[in-house]
Amino acid sequence: MSIWSLRRGDNDDNRMSPHGLGLRSILLSAFLEFNLKAPISFLTLVLGPALLVGIAPSVVITYGRLLFYTSASLGYRPTITLTLLAALVGLALWIGRPLLAMAIDNFWHLHYTLVFPIFVVIRELLRAAVEWLRDPSATALQLDRGRRFGTVLAGVLFAGAGVALAIFVDLRLGLQMIDIRQVQPWVEIRAAMGNAAVFLGLSTAVASLFWIWRELSIKGPVLNWKPLDSVQELPTIRVAHVSDFHMVGERYGFRMECGTYGPRGNLCVRSTMRQLKAIDALTPLDRVLLSGDVTDAGTRSEWAEFVDLLRRNPNLGRRLSFVPGNHDVNVIDRTNPGRLDLPWSVGPALRKLRVVLALDAAQGDRAHVVDHKTGALGPLLRDYLQHGERPNLLRSLAQRGSMRGRKEIAKVWQTIFPMVEPPQGDDKYGAILLNSNASSHLSLTNAIGIVRPSELRALKLILKNYPDRSWILMLHHQLVEYPVTSIAIRERIGLALVNAPDILAAIAPYASRILVIHGHRHKEWIGTCGNIVLCSAPSVTLGGMSKGKCCGSFYVHNLAFPDKGGLHLVSSDEVRLA
Repeated sequence: MSIWSLRRGDNDDNRMSPHGLGLRSILLSAFLEFNLKAPISFLTLVLGPALLVGIAPSVVITYGRLLFYTSASLGYRPTITLTLLAALVGLALWIGRPLLAMAIDNFWHLHYTLVFPIFVVIRELLRAAVEWLRDPSATALQLDRGRRFGTVLAGVLFAGAGVALAIFVDLRLGLQMIDIRQVQPWVEIRAAMGNAAVFLGLSTAVASLFWIWRELSIKGPVLNWKPLDSVQELPTIRVAHVSDFHMVGERYGFRMECGTYGPRGNLCVRSTMRQLKAIDALTPLDRVLLSGDVTDAGTRSEWAEFVDLLRRNPNLGRRLSFVPGNHDVNVIDRTNPGRLDLPWSVGPALRKLRVVLALDAAQGDRAHVVDHKTGALGPLLRDYLQHGERPNLLRSLAQRGSMRGRKEIAKVWQTIFPMVEPPQGDDKYGAILLNSNASSHLSLTNAIGIVRPSELRALKLILKNYPDRSWILMLHHQLVEYPVTSIAIRERIGLALVNAPDILAAIAPYASRILVIHGHRHKEWIGTCGNIVLCSAPSVTLGGMSKGKCCGSFYVHNLAFPDKGGLHLVSSDEVRLA
């Protein structure tokens, strides 16, 4: 009698699974396996930007005084001196624009790395406390009000903490201006960190007040969706919404999240494609939209499996579009949650390169790159990737992990999102594809989402430039929390899209022409926030997990386009896999 079937997996497959060894085991592993990369990453992501922000005023004031005194000693009139000073400052700003842009990016990166995650933790703890104090039978409207109150309370507390930090540091150290002509490293570092703390405290207070205003400005509570009777008779098109394939690269491989408690291999994904082909044969599908987590850990073999899947199903593959999920770009090591990646390491660059290559294979001849300054449609993704020396640089990254290749993929990654698939032929709608993954260098924190400011600005410009178009907006992370009270606190904190209210505010004026679809949470839910309709798809491999078994599913949405314009979700059919 066989002792054990290796096809069933073993305890090592549960190392990163909260369902297997538990969240405490993962946290302990991360704590014990922190190494030299942890302080290096902290210096790069937190301390470096803080020093840059703290020393900038001293640089400006020191050299401004030097210029002023030099001009005065030469006998220039005050007006000439000030004019010369203004001209030189303008010249310095023009020459130093890249440095200024880097300083601003580093400042916001400091907020994203340090401030926003802490705010999310406090916000969700307060929301959970408010829900715990409420009647368990509270309505969705009451639940929404309680969550808004929790967010406002978190913002007030955070603003108060920011002001208190600024006052405390200012009273202890004062806002210090140092003479950078006399190099005294410890004095300069101490002064720069004090200045940075004051700026961080004040900016946190301002940001907290902005978050409160943004939360209060969201129109309408989060409710479950109800179909509109007035659009039932309109002709419809059908769009398949699949999500969270979590493809593995081995025939009997297990997925990190569920370990041996979920399905092995890619049978569920292949079953999904068979179901889609059968549905398409009866009533043709207009699009197949995959809302992230295509792979389980972003490995080369997993992406190869996905590309092979497209090649084996060319008819559906020509209509399939996807966005990256956190498992595609932010999982550093599928067996080691404590491992860290340095920001400039080859690992993150290769994971992004694999996503870009897969995007090119799936939708490179349909998706357009957008000009972030104007919102105008640029070249097709495939043409953009073939421009100039870009193919050689990306090839050098794949072959040798070259530094120039890493810089190029960072530029490409910043540029290609949001991608736009405009309406073609008789189509009455297009698709806008967002990247909602935050920069993460630790597997344990890979699931938090952020839509970058430049990407958000481009989204606003796209919607403004095409006011009569209808759009499906696809991203991986959810924009709202579901209107139920049974959501675990680790899901609320660890899976949050930090600046979701900003995206909601950007699309609110165009709500009648937008359908938002996402994955990430492995939950089947369709709801509304004001007039915005949101569709959350379960995982085709991990959805509906129960008693160690999995019953994945996906949606087929029926969409209508009234003569007066707009986009309406008429109905949604959930297709369950055997």
